[in-house]
Parts: sequence; structure tokens; C-alpha cells
Amino acid sequence: EAIATVARNVSRAQEALGRRIALENVSSYLSYRESEMTEWEFLVAIAERADCRILLDVNNVYVSATNHGYPAERYVDAIPPKLVAQIHLGGYSDMGPFLFDTHSRAPTEPVWALYRRAIRRFPHAPVIMEWDDEVPAWKELEAVAVKAKRLALEELESRPA
Repeated sequence: EAIATVARNVSRAQEALGRRIALENVSSYLSYRESEMTEWEFLVAIAERADCRILLDVNNVYVSATNHGYPAERYVDAIPPKLVAQIHLGGYSDMGPFLFDTHSRAPTEPVWALYRRAIRRFPHAPVIMEWDDEVPAWKELEAVAVKAKRLALEELESRPA
């Protein structure tokens, strides 16, 4: 029922806008016993039913996976490449008992590793760095962007022809 409702609303939005939109995966901090599917199954079902795309936020995947105790790689591997319109990369804050998506830091090493995996799966998706809080000087921002580009090129060059 939730899939039908969300997909119907996405379809309405796309019709009003006259174009396909992309839904971003969320960072989640709690789960429900009543859930019948994983977040990625839910997101893919909506995207397929509404004929929309997915904006895959790698940091959000890592935050949710850590908070809920599942492998982040499982999430990335479950998303069909044809659905991914864009990849987001950002940082989180470690709050002790959970991670919080704050976009206030550079990606951590586990997020960079997940990003590399995402680039292998979705090589044609453009990448955007998100940094909304505690924004550093330009040199640090640029260094993160350069690293993202370098890692993406390494992954693309290592792909079999």
C-alpha cells in the first residue's frame, strides 16, 4: 500500500513537472517491526512503479547500514544500475550510539570504499559532493572533489573492456 501511494504521488509530480525525477535514499535512525521489506527494496519498487530514478546518496547508505547493522554493500549491490541518475557523496557525524548525516565533514574511509563500489556499479552517474555545515576553506573542499574524481577514474580504468 505504501509503495502504491508513494509511486502514485511521484507519478503525479513527474506529470506536473513534465519530466522524470530522482528520489534520494534517506539516512535512517529507527526501524519498524512491521516492515515487510528492506529500504532498498522499497526504493527500487517505487522507482520501477513510478518510472522515476534514484539519487543514490552513498553516505546515507553507510549511515543507515551502520545504524541498523546490515552491510552497506548489500544496499548498493541491490540497486539496478539503470535506475541511478546521480551519486551523492558526503560526511556524517558520529554521535556515539548512532551515525548522523550532517554533511559537515569529508567522507570517511568506509564511505570512500562504498563510493568506489558505487562507481563500479554506476559508472555513468554524475557525482555531487554535499557539504552543508561547517564548510571548510576552498582548498579542503577542492581536495575532496579531486579525490572523488581520482577514485572514480581509477575504478573506471580498472574495469574490463
